[in-house]
Amino acid sequence: MAAKVKYVKVTELPELVASKVNFAHIALSYRRELMNAKRRTSKTKRIFEVRGSGRKLHRQKGTGMARQGERQNPHMRGGAKAHGPQPVHRTLKLNKKVRRSALHSVVKYHLDQGEISVIKSAEFEGYSRTADAYAALVRSGYAGRGVVVVPHEAAVWRALRNIAGITTRAPRSISLGDLIDANFVIFSERALTEFRDFLSGKAEAERFAEAEDRFTATELKVEAVEAADVEEAVDVDAGGGDDDE
Repeated sequence: MAAKVKYVKVTELPELVASKVNFAHIALSYRRELMNAKRRTSKTKRIFEVRGSGRKLHRQKGTGMARQGERQNPHMRGGAKAHGPQPVHRTLKLNKKVRRSALHSVVKYHLDQGEISVIKSAEFEGYSRTADAYAALVRSGYAGRGVVVVPHEAAVWRALRNIAGITTRAPRSISLGDLIDANFVIFSERALTEFRDFLSGKAEAERFAEAEDRFTATELKVEAVEAADVEEAVDVDAGGGDDDE
């Protein structure tokens, strides 16, 4: 039997840089997200890609039939597709500050509407049964489509994915579309802490610091290898060779 889960409304997040909701930035960022999500890999064959001979089917005149060219023409059975779709790489770029403003604005909107809550229970992340997770959400009083934010390694992640209308996300992988389509957002305590770090930019700073550490370690390793090569070359020179008698 699952323990009772306590929900607390989140009224403010000091990490938000948006003092008011910027709907223009939200619209631009959401359009960018939708456009970049399309793969556009549909493809039909052109005339030169259709297999077969390029021979004219029959002579131009004297047959009593309509004039025809090769069988690869679009109007022929098994021929090419006229003006068919072709793969295209199309992306919409947007400034980083605008994307950040859009994310903060949509979080600000949910805060103003009172739709963000945090679960005051350490047991929630350990739920492994869908029935327990569903019962906890039903007791929350929310209904409709929503986002539940928990760490990716939490056991409740697998239990939540079978509940209709619920989207499960990690704190650092919440997209703008998830928040726009949601009627409510529920965080676990640990997930809310990570999400606040993500909003403040600490997560990005830590990622850059880790990359810099890896780069420094690589430089030290290269220097050590070069030093070893130099020492080996010095040893060879010191050894000398056989003198001609």
